[in-house]
Amino acid sequence: MTTYATDDISIFKQNIIEMKKLLLLLYSLLLILSCGGGDDAGSGGGSSGSPAGSEYLNVSNVDIPGGNTTATLSIQASNNCEWVVSWSDSWIRISPTSGRGSQNVTISASVNPSSSVERTAVVTVKNTSGTITRNVVVTQFANAESLELSTSAMNFTYTASSQDVTITSNTHWTISGLASWFTLSRTEGDNDGVVKITVNENTEEQERNAVLTFKGASGSEQKLNVKQAGHSTDFTVSTKNITVDALAGTSSFSIAGDAHWTAQSSQDWVNLSDFSGDGNKTIVVTYAANTKEEQRSAEITVKSTSKTETVTIVQTAASRPALTDLRVTAISRTEATVTFNFTSMFPVTVYGACYSTLENPTEKDPHISEEGSSQQGTYSAKISGLKPGTTYHLRAYAKSIVEVGYSEDIVITTAQGDQPNTGDNPKPQW
Repeated sequence: MTTYATDDISIFKQNIIEMKKLLLLLYSLLLILSCGGGDDAGSGGGSSGSPAGSEYLNVSNVDIPGGNTTATLSIQASNNCEWVVSWSDSWIRISPTSGRGSQNVTISASVNPSSSVERTAVVTVKNTSGTITRNVVVTQFANAESLELSTSAMNFTYTASSQDVTITSNTHWTISGLASWFTLSRTEGDNDGVVKITVNENTEEQERNAVLTFKGASGSEQKLNVKQAGHSTDFTVSTKNITVDALAGTSSFSIAGDAHWTAQSSQDWVNLSDFSGDGNKTIVVTYAANTKEEQRSAEITVKSTSKTETVTIVQTAASRPALTDLRVTAISRTEATVTFNFTSMFPVTVYGACYSTLENPTEKDPHISEEGSSQQGTYSAKISGLKPGTTYHLRAYAKSIVEVGYSEDIVITTAQGDQPNTGDNPKPQW
């Protein structure tokens, strides 16, 4: 076994280094002197004085930082060398992709998503005749910038509310992608931070969405999907039919559910306490008096964006005053006493008795009356100026805002003779 001294080993290593330098020098000379040959042929040192047909094409590998950045790829080529650039990795872009002679092209790279692992891409540069092909290795270092979110999605109900997202970062960051239906407590910051997202109430049925982009100074990006549910459209009404009497008054029905709704009456004699709202609500219905002798109705329509319910309110017909217990007493030659009771849905303004020699007299015939303002009462009065021995038809009547009510027709006959009957008021000549 041969033993070498330490100095011999050092001399040997130095010789190896010198030989490597010599080989690199020879290789460089060959590249300059060679012209295009096969697929891996060396590039000639062509210049403006290069012989016709002599081409060369040289490139070098490229290193890129981990952020969203650009780098320069220097292409060294003879003036008569036309070249094209191609690549397959989606995280880089190159411009221009073709040219002639020596030129710099720009490589644009997106952010390396890893903070610990570098990545590479291969760019191919070849002359258009296909005789020279050069491969460039583009190495992107790991991204030293960090930007992380506590969540990638936020879901809100239709009501107005807030949620927080926490940012863990070592850089300056900004937020884009805002929408009109929510606000942020801030849109940029440095390093770690918290952003409060506050949404307005969604009064529409459709849900709504937005995507917020958190971006670091070197191009790191994180997305946050913000979604708010649409307002529920489902609701129920407590009743679909309401019946009321002819007098003015109020009634009510209830709406149950969490829908946004509107309510409207089809008739102006029905008014509602609320015309729109959200969720549960009791609607007070105020209706005017029905002074007509016929029934009437109105429809109350309650609607959300996709549902409709109808509540029908029916108001009974008005009635005229009723006359009862009509009695005629103390009938003499020229007088009689009338007594009756009246009741009415609406206050009676005039009441009395009318008479005629014809059937069913009216207030337009001879009559006696009083004014009033009550809904019930008793009337008693004396009719004077009758003719002796005459048959009369007599009816009680009472008038309200509705119409005139009449009693049954009663027939009486005054007394005959020359002498006054009991109770008569004798004239002086008797």
